[in-house]
Amino acid sequence: MASKQMLHMNQGQEETSYARNSSAQSVEQNKMKPLIEAAILDLCSRSSTMLPTRMVIADLGCSSGPNALTLVSIAVQAIHSHYLQFVQPPPEVWVLLNDLPHNDFNTVVQSLVTLHKGNDPVVVTGVAPGLFYERLFTSGSLHLVCSSNSLHWLSKAPGVLTSNKIPAYDIDEHARLERLPIVFEAYEQQFRKDFTLFLKLRAKEQVPGGRMVISLPGRRSDQLASELCH
Repeated sequence: MASKQMLHMNQGQEETSYARNSSAQSVEQNKMKPLIEAAILDLCSRSSTMLPTRMVIADLGCSSGPNALTLVSIAVQAIHSHYLQFVQPPPEVWVLLNDLPHNDFNTVVQSLVTLHKGNDPVVVTGVAPGLFYERLFTSGSLHLVCSSNSLHWLSKAPGVLTSNKIPAYDIDEHARLERLPIVFEAYEQQFRKDFTLFLKLRAKEQVPGGRMVISLPGRRSDQLASELCH
């Protein structure tokens, strides 16, 4: 359990901090904007008579720095714009940010205060430290779940590698190439197991008809030199 709590991005605002070295992640988040807006539209269109009076949004793996509020801010703005279009008072919105316990939540909370004060309609904010491969929220509470550049982080190293003391990378090129198929398969199976668990947990926490917008890096083929995509 200790190893889960020790992992986090570099804190603060120094030159090597995540806050000052996360432009690539920011670009990917901005690509998610139309998907989040579409998800909000779907949520608001489920009822033909009355728009929801309360909505709960969560970002899983928010990290810290300027990117921490990007996804939830897009969602809040989309909600307010949709309700304004129908001349309806905006709902109460609860924004929740999640990451590992040793994340730089001091910086995150300062940003949340700004988000809270910067919205005239009620926006309640909070943090939910913990591993997103475990339960984080009450059953049937979340309307929208967002996650960007986080789900490629596994819950643990594949057991078949650790139990047999097989390193994920070996400086001996011959040994590395020989073990590559074993390493690939082990990480693929671990990801499949983790991602399936993630979906099952969120299914319990979301309201009926809830939405989820996720982005994570991957490859178009199993070749190491293949193009990286999201």
